[in-house]
Amino acid sequence: MDTDQLRQKASAFWKNKKALYIVGAILAFFILNPVTCIDSGQKGLRFTMGSLEHTELDEGINFSLPVFQKIRLLTIRPIEHTFKIEVGPDGAITKDNQSIGVTISVFFAYVPGKLVPMWRHYGEEKMLAIITATSLENYKKVAGQYTIFDVAANQEKIRNAMSEMTKANLASYPVTVTEIKITNYDWSEAFEKQIESTMERAQQVKQKEQELLITEQEAQKQVKQANAQKTAMITLAEGRKESARLDAEAKVLEGEGIRKYNLSLAANMDIELQFRRLKIEQTFAERWNGQYVPTNNYGPIPVQTGGIQPTK
Repeated sequence: MDTDQLRQKASAFWKNKKALYIVGAILAFFILNPVTCIDSGQKGLRFTMGSLEHTELDEGINFSLPVFQKIRLLTIRPIEHTFKIEVGPDGAITKDNQSIGVTISVFFAYVPGKLVPMWRHYGEEKMLAIITATSLENYKKVAGQYTIFDVAANQEKIRNAMSEMTKANLASYPVTVTEIKITNYDWSEAFEKQIESTMERAQQVKQKEQELLITEQEAQKQVKQANAQKTAMITLAEGRKESARLDAEAKVLEGEGIRKYNLSLAANMDIELQFRRLKIEQTFAERWNGQYVPTNNYGPIPVQTGGIQPTK
């Protein structure tokens, strides 16, 4: 093998080796990942050989030494932590010794600037346990002031009181409670049956009240109908009375008219008779020859004796 061939092989070897180094470096970069990007709404904690540094990492690009350092991301946005209180010995006990269960959702956020002491003294799991225990204790205290019958009607009051107590109790911790929701109220089967029985009796009472109301309304309806009929009959009687009065007055007027007509007719007849008498007398006077004609048709026939001599 001559010198030129050896040089060519050596050059090819080194070229391949550089390529391998580059590929290896790229793989190591992505595997070890020394760059951490912290998004908005997040903070970072850097651990060096497992020891927590004293400074929080802000959003943006942050570097760490592979193998030796590690960055843990924490959100500073509100976190929803939900847990359930079961009915039974561990449930909330009301003023009348009834066990109730609920689902509680606590919304909280880690306080920026206090993440290092939070992690150093508590950690995420312990912090959640503290929030759960505090919220549970406060709910039991508030619910114990109400009977089970008053809980449903005072849900908002209970939530507000519990929320204020929980915020005050957790004020010394590196968290801020933003909101608390209480849902899914539950109670024992015995009380469930009691509620069903009470509701059934209440429904029966309601039905009786409804029937009584219907009866009262029907009675009032009948009274109104009777009054209406009475008013109608009175009105009809008054109408008949008024009609009879008007008829009587009309008949009186009619009789008066007839009487006046008869008087007028009689007067006319008298005048007519007198006129006829006068007419007859006038005719008699015009035709009378001086001799008297008796009007007694039943007496003896008058005989003139002046010019006639009786026979002997």
